[in-house]
Amino acid sequence: MTGFFGFASSLSSCLLGLAILLGYLGHPSHLMVSLNAAFFAISAHCLIFGIFTGAGKDTRELVQDLHLNPEFVGQTKSFRKITFPPALYAILMILITAFLGGGLSVARGTYWSTLHGLMAWLTFAYNLKTFWLEYRCVRENAAILKRVNSEAAKVTTEHPELAAPENFESPEIVDGLGGYQWGSHVFALGKFLCFLGWNTFLPYIYMRFIMGMIRLPVWPFIVLSVVFFSAGYFLRWKYKQYRPGGATPQRPVDGSV
Repeated sequence: MTGFFGFASSLSSCLLGLAILLGYLGHPSHLMVSLNAAFFAISAHCLIFGIFTGAGKDTRELVQDLHLNPEFVGQTKSFRKITFPPALYAILMILITAFLGGGLSVARGTYWSTLHGLMAWLTFAYNLKTFWLEYRCVRENAAILKRVNSEAAKVTTEHPELAAPENFESPEIVDGLGGYQWGSHVFALGKFLCFLGWNTFLPYIYMRFIMGMIRLPVWPFIVLSVVFFSAGYFLRWKYKQYRPGGATPQRPVDGSV
């Protein structure tokens, strides 16, 4: 997941920078590149919410069920306080920049151009800073999850009854704690792709009804939406046994560890 988020954030940053460059050059593709940059950047920030929400829940359940060090829960929970506010502000700045761009396309003038350009640079700089902060937290969170898995492996080695298939709601997925973590991330990715499928039409609505691009074709957005939905629902169906709470190890009846 660290590598995937690194790729998503790098791609979003490059697109944001390219959108600013095309805007100053007055290139006609500035609009489409900017909307795609906003779409990918917002999606990358939304991915952060899913990563830390899911990782925090999985870590808490694993710590409780195997009686691991409770500090792991506090460490994973702290990342939400660090990353969630900047991610929300970054999304808000992207939306403000997009609406100022829409105002500039409708009402030409130096006033709108100055506002849009200034906000674009502020948004670009703030998103670069936020992406770097999010990436560092994702990387540190992955290291914590690795330590949690290592401690859990030691416990289950000393007490194999905790890792027995009958102690899981979905025995077929007990292929190691690392495997469960990977499967849960793939299931979360499926939900994220479905989220993208729903939001694919936002750029179309913006350009068609706010910017007045009446002749804008809708079929590319439909195709993109179908692709996201198909991939997302396939991953959710394929890895449905990894959904949060779908494979939680149960404590022994006598409470021993």
